[in-house]
Amino acid sequence: MISLISIFRVWQRYLAVFRKNIVYALVTTFVEPFLYLLSFGFGLGSMIGAVNLDGQAIPYRAFVLAGIVAQTLLFQGFFEAAYGSFIRMYYQKIFQAIAVTPVTLSEVLWGELIWDSSRATLSAGAVLMVGVAIGDFPWLGALAILPFCFFFAMIFAALGLWVAAKSRTIESISYPQYLLVFPMFLFCGVFFPLTNLPVLFQKAAWALPLTPVLSMMRSFTLGAAFDPKALLILILWVAVLVPLARRAMIRRLLA
Repeated sequence: MISLISIFRVWQRYLAVFRKNIVYALVTTFVEPFLYLLSFGFGLGSMIGAVNLDGQAIPYRAFVLAGIVAQTLLFQGFFEAAYGSFIRMYYQKIFQAIAVTPVTLSEVLWGELIWDSSRATLSAGAVLMVGVAIGDFPWLGALAILPFCFFFAMIFAALGLWVAAKSRTIESISYPQYLLVFPMFLFCGVFFPLTNLPVLFQKAAWALPLTPVLSMMRSFTLGAAFDPKALLILILWVAVLVPLARRAMIRRLLA
C-alpha cells in the first residue's frame, strides 16, 4: 500500500536540495520564461499590436504571455523530469538509495513526479503573477488556473520520466527534445493563433498535449471560449502517460 507520508518525505527531500542551491534553482526556474516575456511580449508585442482570438482583439503581449505560462510548464516539467531523473537514477543512484529504506520504489517515483510538477507550477505561477501585475490577466482567472497548472505539469513531467526511463545515455534525451518538445513549443500556438496553420496541422497540433493546455490557459486568463475537448484530451494524456512512465522507470531500475 502506498504511503502518502513517504511520498511527502521524498518531495521534501527534493525541496531541501532546491533550497540549498537556491541561487541556481531560481536562475534555472525563472530566468527563461522572463526572457521570453521581455523579447516576445514587450519586444515583438509592441510591433504586432493585437491578434484575433475567438473574435476578440487581444493584445499580443497578453496573448503570448499566456503562451509563455504554458511553455514554462512544458519546459520545466519535461526537462526537470527527463534530465533530472536520469541524473538521479543513473549517476547519483538516488532512486535506488531511497528505495532501500522503508520508502518503496513506487513511492519514490510518485515523489519524483509530484516534485517535477511542483517546480513547473512554481515557475508558471510566477509568470501568472507577472501577468496580473502588468494588467494582462485578471487575478481571479490567474488564481483559478493555478491548480490546473499542476495537472498540466504532471503530463509533461510524466513524458520526461518516460523518456529518462527509455534513454540509455543522457545524450539520447536530445531526440525527443528536438523531435517532440521543441515542435510542440513552436507549432502548438504559443506565439500565434493556431488558426493561422493549415487545417491538417491544426488537427495534428490538437493531438499533442500543449495545444489543449494553451486553450485552457487562454480561456481562464484571456476570456477565450472554453473548449471541452481540451480537458478531455488532457485527462487522456494523464491516464496514459503517468502509469506508462512509472512502469517504464520501475522496469529500468529493476533490470
